[in-house]
Amino acid sequence: MAEQESQPAERDPAPSAAEALAAELRRLRLEAGQPSFRTMAKTAGSISHTTLYEAASGSRLPSWTTTRAYVRACGGDEAEWHRRWTAAADEGSAPPALPAQPAPPAPPASPVEPSGPPVAANTTADSTADSTAASAAAEPPAGPGRGRRPIWTHACCLLLGVALGVGSTLAVVGFRTPDAPPPSAHGCPSGDTESAPAEAAARPAPGPRPAAARTATDDSAPSWASRVAFDQQAVSSTEVVLPVLSPVTPGDALVVTMMLTSTCPGAVTVTDSRGDRFRIVGDVTDSLRHRVLLLAAFGAAALTAEDSIRVAHPRASKYHVAVDEFRGVSAVRAVGRASGDAGGTTFSTAANAAACAPGDLLVGAVGSNSGSAPEFGTSWTSLPALRLSSYRLTTAHRIATDPDHCAATGQTTSQWGAVLAVLR
Repeated sequence: MAEQESQPAERDPAPSAAEALAAELRRLRLEAGQPSFRTMAKTAGSISHTTLYEAASGSRLPSWTTTRAYVRACGGDEAEWHRRWTAAADEGSAPPALPAQPAPPAPPASPVEPSGPPVAANTTADSTADSTAASAAAEPPAGPGRGRRPIWTHACCLLLGVALGVGSTLAVVGFRTPDAPPPSAHGCPSGDTESAPAEAAARPAPGPRPAAARTATDDSAPSWASRVAFDQQAVSSTEVVLPVLSPVTPGDALVVTMMLTSTCPGAVTVTDSRGDRFRIVGDVTDSLRHRVLLLAAFGAAALTAEDSIRVAHPRASKYHVAVDEFRGVSAVRAVGRASGDAGGTTFSTAANAAACAPGDLLVGAVGSNSGSAPEFGTSWTSLPALRLSSYRLTTAHRIATDPDHCAATGQTTSQWGAVLAVLR
């Protein structure tokens, strides 16, 4: 019976040198008491708070001048961090390693007998071959009837070998073909297998419908204000604290779009330093355990650069999270969600379409892996996408114009999960 070979599990790409250094910088800042980037900039003197924030984002390797200012502002050991930065710079400039190539098959044995004395390690094999050759030489020449036996023997052996080879190949191919998606809690500790909260229970209860629907031209029409915070990292922890990059007007809505890759089941919570609590509006997990969520807080408190937003999540290999401020909305009307495998040409939540009315704000989020980057349709306004390795989180919004079922729809060849929220 052919031995079955298990196919090695696919691993997420290792973080780059810039991402690894950024994770260490964020840890240093956390150990220093999580000072705001503006406070750090005042301590550093010549480096802006935006530059210090980018140094901890992992999007690219910061210069040594920026790294030194960041370390000084957090009270780190400058000599030790110079060694870390130099190692990261050297790793980032090295060419990628070539994949290991399988060893070439051994050449067939030469029919010509080698000259010289036999090698000591092969003494047994050589003496067996010599004995066989001597027996063949002593055997009388085959007559007409004697030559048929070895021919048929070789033919039977050949047919048997072909049959065994085909059977072995079919067995291995059948074993390697996946019959079902991986289990939802594979590789997760027992404490992380708590089911995610039900979407219906976590969704804010919609209020009564206004007497007249808004239109896209009304002064009160919903609108996007700013991107308040964002981050994307390969992590081992289950918590991230995001600095507020843009002030928030009191009373506006904050919408969090988030992607967790290769994640364990469990609760996701978002809070900010002013006491706002975010509730899950939409939540979907695809067959590879990549999870996309949309959370919202309505009537938010005023936030400044001294504030922060805290996200707690179950164990995952990476996270992408963005926080956007919207005006003119105060409740959730409906939600749609869907997921799909790689290789298609579209993504859409149409199979779970959400009811909408003219003037409603539609916010869509798509998390994807490999393939082409998701692109929303022409009626959507895309916000800056977050990308880490081959993983992307794409967020977009538009104003509904038709009183119909609405969906987040666009083009991609990626593995994807999508969530649509109808806000009013």
